[in-house]
Amino acid sequence: MRIAWKIFGVSLIVFLIMAGAATFSIYKIFKINNELQLISQVYSPLRHEVARIEVIALQEELELERVEKLEAELRADRLEALSAGLTETDIDSAVAQRPDLQARIVHLEERLETGLALFETHANNVETLLRSAERRVRSAQDEATSLDDKLELAALYPTLIAIETQHSNFHSHALNLVKAADLPPATREDLEEQLESEGQKLTERLNALREHVSDFTDQSVATAALHEQQALYASIAATACAGLLALLLSSFVISGLLKPMRALSSGAKRVEEGDFEVRLTPRSRDEIGSLTNSFNTMVDGLRSTQKIKDTFGQYLDPRVVSGLIADQSHATAGTKKVVSAYFSDLADFTTISEQFTPGGLVRVLNRYLDLMSSQITDRQGVIDKYIGDAIMAYWAQPFSEDDDQATLAVESALANIRLMELFQQELPDLTGLQKNLPFLRQRIGIATGEAVIGSIGSEKTKNYTIMGDTVNLAARLEGANKVYGTQILVCQRTRDTTSGIEFRPVDKIQVKGKSEPTNVYTPLGSSQEMPQDLKELQERSEDALSAFSQARWADARQAFEAILVSNPGDQIAAVFLNRLDLISSQGAPADWDGVWHLNTK
Repeated sequence: MRIAWKIFGVSLIVFLIMAGAATFSIYKIFKINNELQLISQVYSPLRHEVARIEVIALQEELELERVEKLEAELRADRLEALSAGLTETDIDSAVAQRPDLQARIVHLEERLETGLALFETHANNVETLLRSAERRVRSAQDEATSLDDKLELAALYPTLIAIETQHSNFHSHALNLVKAADLPPATREDLEEQLESEGQKLTERLNALREHVSDFTDQSVATAALHEQQALYASIAATACAGLLALLLSSFVISGLLKPMRALSSGAKRVEEGDFEVRLTPRSRDEIGSLTNSFNTMVDGLRSTQKIKDTFGQYLDPRVVSGLIADQSHATAGTKKVVSAYFSDLADFTTISEQFTPGGLVRVLNRYLDLMSSQITDRQGVIDKYIGDAIMAYWAQPFSEDDDQATLAVESALANIRLMELFQQELPDLTGLQKNLPFLRQRIGIATGEAVIGSIGSEKTKNYTIMGDTVNLAARLEGANKVYGTQILVCQRTRDTTSGIEFRPVDKIQVKGKSEPTNVYTPLGSSQEMPQDLKELQERSEDALSAFSQARWADARQAFEAILVSNPGDQIAAVFLNRLDLISSQGAPADWDGVWHLNTK
């Protein structure tokens, strides 16, 4: 599964939980709204109507009592007239003759009519309110969506009908009582008791309706509060569950991503350190799994490349191999650079090697080349090739800086000369010879200057090497050591660009194949470790060569002889003394410039 789908899955689950919680909350809010509408549109108005009915019914009763009182007063006034033994006709005549009584009776009758009118008005208002409540309850029952609400409203409707019936009965009995003014006292008392019973029943039913409505109202409020609490708890629970689930799923997804990423990071670090045996196991089928497979493919490629480098590094310098692999077009193109070319050889090794067995010869050469090459490569030099016992090497960019290459080359040469003593001690073990061991002497030539560097050869076989006069000069200087009995000879530019090394001037020569002469030197050692005798030798050599180049033959002879006195066996001084003898016997060339021409390699 792709990472995007994993993240989408986590988001979808959280969304579904939140959507479920939101749906439940909306449902509960809908239920709360229903309860609130029931309260606001039914129960609250109904409670108000019941209260008004009670008030009006009370007014109706009061008005009835007032009517009864007026009727009693009117009846008492007429009874007062009857008590005089008058007939009904006589009573009317008597009343007519008594204006005060007539006025009182008229006033009582008017008040009685007004009271009856108010009584009827109150009765009609009660009926109107009851019918309004019935319509309200029936409408709410039709619109209710909850079965509980329908049942509650259904329970209210018969109560309202019963109250309406009870009020109608009360009204009828009241009217009968008012109209039955001439009934016997016993009959009237019965009617009054019935009326009182009907009024009490009406009051009880109104109280029951009020309590019923109050209970339903309280129940609706409680139900709404319960729905609100459930919605709140559901929201809290859903939020907590969604957060916890999102955290767990995210942790799972992140862990699934981080583990292979850490493995990739660790693998990359191991590859960076040179371990190409790393192999990672894909743990998923997402982009990380694809990246892991790509990493394994990359490591396989690097392993193959490293095998190539390791294999060809035994034949070519590993840095050259890396350059050829990294940028073949640049590495194969010829480029002119400043180089320090290095040639070394073992003196008379061809003749000496005849004393060794083939196996011994191979061991000697391998050990010799291993010792000598390590000093070169350790100082940023590049081994170009081996020719038997000869070593060709060079220092050039990008393997070393121009300012350092001559110094590194001379330091390598001095180190190799010192190692020859160790190598000489190992010859018995290498050759199997315990006596008549040959003495091996190394010759080294170093030249610094411009040369062409690049891949040279056919389409099938190439050699990454350097070419030019500088290379030829280094090879000639290696051979010129035979003339002066030296082990290391360097050109003027090599001597001028080194630092921390002292040189003895040897000669000014023109080697075979070059038209320009060059001063040649042999290194004496570190400037900080130069003993006094070598400093004196350096100064005497400079004076002697100066006199020789200026054709001051007597001064030159005296200087070289002084060198031999302080350094018996010095071959450079012996060479120049022989030249002075030759000049003395044959004479110097007319165009003498101090340059000695070497016609041999």
